[in-house]
Amino acid sequence: MSREKPNIECRKCGYQWHTRSKLRKVTCPSCNQKTKNTMLRSLVRQFVQQKRGIVGLEAAIVLIAFVIIAAAFSFMVINQGLFATERGKTAIQEGLKQASTPLIVDGTTFVRTSSDGSNVTVMIIPVKAFGVKFVAMGIEQTVMTLKVGEDAWANMYYGVLYNNSDPTETYDPTGKKFDDFVAFQKSGPVCTHGQYGGTRITGIVLAIANSNGDKALDSGEKGYMIVTLADEDGAFARAEINIEIRLEKSATLSIEFSIPVSMPKDTYVPV
Repeated sequence: MSREKPNIECRKCGYQWHTRSKLRKVTCPSCNQKTKNTMLRSLVRQFVQQKRGIVGLEAAIVLIAFVIIAAAFSFMVINQGLFATERGKTAIQEGLKQASTPLIVDGTTFVRTSSDGSNVTVMIIPVKAFGVKFVAMGIEQTVMTLKVGEDAWANMYYGVLYNNSDPTETYDPTGKKFDDFVAFQKSGPVCTHGQYGGTRITGIVLAIANSNGDKALDSGEKGYMIVTLADEDGAFARAEINIEIRLEKSATLSIEFSIPVSMPKDTYVPV
């Protein structure tokens, strides 16, 4: 005899037994009478419930997929937004850098007259770094155009001034007279200082006071642009002087002034 709990009852004799049949009618073991299988509806109901569970699981899987896709898309959008913001910031900074110059004139410009006062052969322009920690002043990063009266030169910058006793050491003009170092001479790849009165060349160098020995003008240092003219290139009274300084990734700094009409002999004159 089956030990399973009865799940069907004969309507004629009242006998109860357990069946797993999926037929619509089953035979009573007691009276052999056909009776309606009431468990068929329960089996169908269970089957429907199982289908609902599968549908719910499929819906959950689809929902999880949508969430993952939405999260990935949101991350991409946020990442692209941050990238665009950073690129915009960089573009603005580069634009500001190229629209301005970190080098400014800092003080009075002096010109040195010849022994007879007929022309000018030396010009001293004080400069300093502004708004930055340093300004690279090597010949690789800097171009200086010089115009004296009707004559003009494309690039006359010879770099930072070095010491003639040690060409590997930059020259420090602190406490020195201008005449002690303005007559620079080109010595190999560098220019070294020399006293006024010697042979001059047409060109521009930068002497850095309190220099740390490199080719950059730091914010705490003082620079002197030394413009010298050969005897045949001397600037006469009323001559217009124009110097354009083009630094790496910055706007051009233009310096313009005129040679004074009245020039005392053999001295420095402010302009």
